[in-house]
Amino acid sequence: MSSPLTPIDDEPTTPRLDGVDERPSILGITEVKVKNTVPERPSEPTIFDATLTSSPIFEFCEGDFQRLYPADRDEDGCVTEPIKPVDFEDPYLFPTLTKNELIRLKSLWYYGRYIENDTYLLSCLQDQVDLVNDFMEKDCVILGLLDHDYYRRVVTANVPLAILPRREATCAHTVLHDGGRVFMVKDMEKDWRFMASPHVEAGLKFYAGTQLRYKIPGTNCEIAFGSLCVANFSATQPLSLRQQNALMKFADIIVHTIIERTRSMRLAERERLTSILGHLTKTAEPKTIRETALQTLRETYPFASVSIHSHHDDHISLKNRHLPISYSDFRENIWEDDEGLNNWIAGYNNIPYKRSECDPSVRAIAVRMKSDPKSYLVVETSQMKQIFDEVDSWFVGAVTLLVCNTIQEELLNQTMDAKSRFLRGISHELRTPIHAILSSCELLIEENRGITPPTSSQEHVDSLMLPRQAYLSDKALAMLSNIDSSGRELLNTINNLLDYDQFENKAIVKVMQLHSFNIIEEEVLRETASGFKTDQAVTLISDNRLPPEVEMLMTDYNLIKQCLGQLVQNAMKFTNTGTVIFQTTLSEHHDVLEYNIVDTGIGIADEDREKIFQPFEKVDPTVRGSGLGLPVASRIAEVLGGSLKLISSCPSDGSHFRLQLENPILACPRLSYRKRILINCEMPLTYFMPIDRQLETVHLTYAARNLERMGFRCNGPDKATVVLVEAKSATDTFVNLLGSIRRDQIIIYICQNYSELRDSEEALSNEDYTRRFIRCLTPVRRGRLWQVVEDAVNAYRDLGLKDPKLHLPEPSKHFLEGPSKVRSGQNLHATAISTESSKTRRRHHRRRRLDALRILIVDDNPTNLGILVMYCKKRKHDYVTAVNGKEAHQKYLEAAAEDKCISLVLMDLDMPVKNGIDATHDIRVSEATEGLQPSMVFMVTGQNTDEDKEKSVAAGANGYYVKPLSMKALDDLISLHFPKE
Repeated sequence: MSSPLTPIDDEPTTPRLDGVDERPSILGITEVKVKNTVPERPSEPTIFDATLTSSPIFEFCEGDFQRLYPADRDEDGCVTEPIKPVDFEDPYLFPTLTKNELIRLKSLWYYGRYIENDTYLLSCLQDQVDLVNDFMEKDCVILGLLDHDYYRRVVTANVPLAILPRREATCAHTVLHDGGRVFMVKDMEKDWRFMASPHVEAGLKFYAGTQLRYKIPGTNCEIAFGSLCVANFSATQPLSLRQQNALMKFADIIVHTIIERTRSMRLAERERLTSILGHLTKTAEPKTIRETALQTLRETYPFASVSIHSHHDDHISLKNRHLPISYSDFRENIWEDDEGLNNWIAGYNNIPYKRSECDPSVRAIAVRMKSDPKSYLVVETSQMKQIFDEVDSWFVGAVTLLVCNTIQEELLNQTMDAKSRFLRGISHELRTPIHAILSSCELLIEENRGITPPTSSQEHVDSLMLPRQAYLSDKALAMLSNIDSSGRELLNTINNLLDYDQFENKAIVKVMQLHSFNIIEEEVLRETASGFKTDQAVTLISDNRLPPEVEMLMTDYNLIKQCLGQLVQNAMKFTNTGTVIFQTTLSEHHDVLEYNIVDTGIGIADEDREKIFQPFEKVDPTVRGSGLGLPVASRIAEVLGGSLKLISSCPSDGSHFRLQLENPILACPRLSYRKRILINCEMPLTYFMPIDRQLETVHLTYAARNLERMGFRCNGPDKATVVLVEAKSATDTFVNLLGSIRRDQIIIYICQNYSELRDSEEALSNEDYTRRFIRCLTPVRRGRLWQVVEDAVNAYRDLGLKDPKLHLPEPSKHFLEGPSKVRSGQNLHATAISTESSKTRRRHHRRRRLDALRILIVDDNPTNLGILVMYCKKRKHDYVTAVNGKEAHQKYLEAAAEDKCISLVLMDLDMPVKNGIDATHDIRVSEATEGLQPSMVFMVTGQNTDEDKEKSVAAGANGYYVKPLSMKALDDLISLHFPKE
């Protein structure tokens, strides 16, 4: 075997182009074509003296170093030969470990981790060594790295690559010296320290080497990876000062090349780990995430042990270690056994490192799992030379976080599912009895016809005249009012609490249907008016400015009613005196629908404008309420495709809130009953108010405005058909008005409360005014006014009040155009209900006449079932009942077999035997298979979850109503789908 110092003769060189540097930047990650052919790397060391190398070299001793390596230099820069100690018995001077050996080796192991297999880096280093060789003009150049046991030649010029024992390597002496100087021996054969060394005996004559030095960032510590040296095999002149400086500069360039290449490779590694983490994130499953993550880490770090440790005292037990490691000893999640490494370096620097399964862990990454603070994900290794850095710490931390997040997300989902199931049950259990309470109150009012609640609630009554003996006592009315108002207050609180979480954390499912503006307005004001306190002197005003042809809106009935209800309730809560105006407007091009709620209450300070839309925040903490009203309303507005804003507010001067809906879909029924009354009526559409304008009240003003929007014209007392007056508590004043009213005129009198109504009707008891006097309770809503006008038209016809001398004005043009086509914001047209878009409904349901109405009532709650039965009896609707979904389906089929097909189904959701969703699906399947005309199926339930809505619509339901469903809303539902003609 040839000596590792034997020069290589006639080494082929690669031709170069002058002025052209063909090497790309080493900072790039992409590999390029290698210029130089990289020689095969030796795998076995070349050992000359096996006996001497069987024992480790000594640790660094400053005193010995000063004696054996004097600082003085000869004039030519060569080292001065010291006097040989009398007790020196070794054949030649053995190098020792460096003074900062552990730090040096850890830096070497980190920055030198890629060199052996990085052909591109080796090519770059070879170019640099060749350049040194050309400049130094010596026999050979060696670039090597000094490990704990061997000196490895990385690249060379004119000498073979080799692995040499540290004891025998001349370059091991070079790394002992401080940086910034060249260790140069002019004649190795004459220096007693080296003359008997194996390499000198093999022919080495001249040696000059410098350190590959690197300064640890953030410290003053400078270490040496290895050396860059030149050698000659015959007597030669020492390096000039210029050559010495150049050699040191070349060494610095080489170190920079190695450092930058390593950093580039670590960046590439981080990108690779990021890709792995991304894939792991996408495929993470709660049930398998732990094992998947551990397997991913094991594949990433095949040299390490990966596991999850559980400890109760912040100590971590690592493999084959007698004592656990405190978690506080981990720095940026990384721990190293410096003491064990030092002992190993000192005791085993003469033999190659071979890992054993019994070796203790010397490095570890540990990350505490936030899902279980007593558990840690640990990656540990007994590999002495395997260094963990911030990239490894980041990756293990990211995987740990992913595991914790996935587990916590699953636990959160389980908790949320449990909460949803709980709230779903509570929703049903609370809303169902409240539905019974409120519906019973509503039916009781109808049962005792002619009743108006006291001032505290201002509840509406049916407009038809009824026997006076049916009136309840004031005490009974007060108790009925308390039941109704308390029930609605409780319902509002329940709705806020149950719906807030759903609105805040989920995408809300909308069940869009056409609904009457009048019913929306009436339900909102009727329900919220009951919230007035007895001592509130507040006037609630309805200002509906929609064009007469605009009667219906495509929306989610439950959501818009809840949103508007929150706004009106909020206005009433903070207004003790003055007015609360509920205004509805539509832009000129029908592309913006606005609801404005304006009050004269306490107002809101500028610093509280954002606060009011935050959950559970209240400007005045003493005010009753959950602090969820406006946040819920704002979220609903977003769900409906609109926005809720505070337009203006000033302390002590009231507030103005606006719900704005963009591009609404509007419609008018083809067979509008109210339109037909005005178009075909014989009564002239004229009115006047026989009172002094100074005494005109706000209710009378808005009633007059609504009449004019409906097509009426203000006229003189002799030519007007309708007289609009307001009943006052001062009975004599009201009686005096009667003298100015002719007996051929219809009188509409506005009453603000129960007392005014009783006093006014007592004043009429001795006069023949019964059929001509039609009452209207405040607030004067457009829907209520339509009913009043209908009664007026019927009374005018039945009493034969037509006067040929009276001028009959032509009805407004929009009443004679027939079916309206109201343009929406998207230039769409919603015409009659019978031809509505298939986007809204999954099936076309051919409209049926009211006389063909047959209702199937399905509810397992006897109280709710009884209420709906009572409703059907009062309205004289034919009906069938069922207490579960299975029975409902059976009765539906039985009715079809008897040719008494069900046309409307009011279906409860949660029922025994079979729920409402499955029953609806069965009904739709039977309709399809039997060729039956599809019925209208509406869910009437206490549940308000998105999942229930989606499943209901998917099963074939036409609509979804959350209890309580008022009788008025039920009337509107029936009149919409089952017209009289």
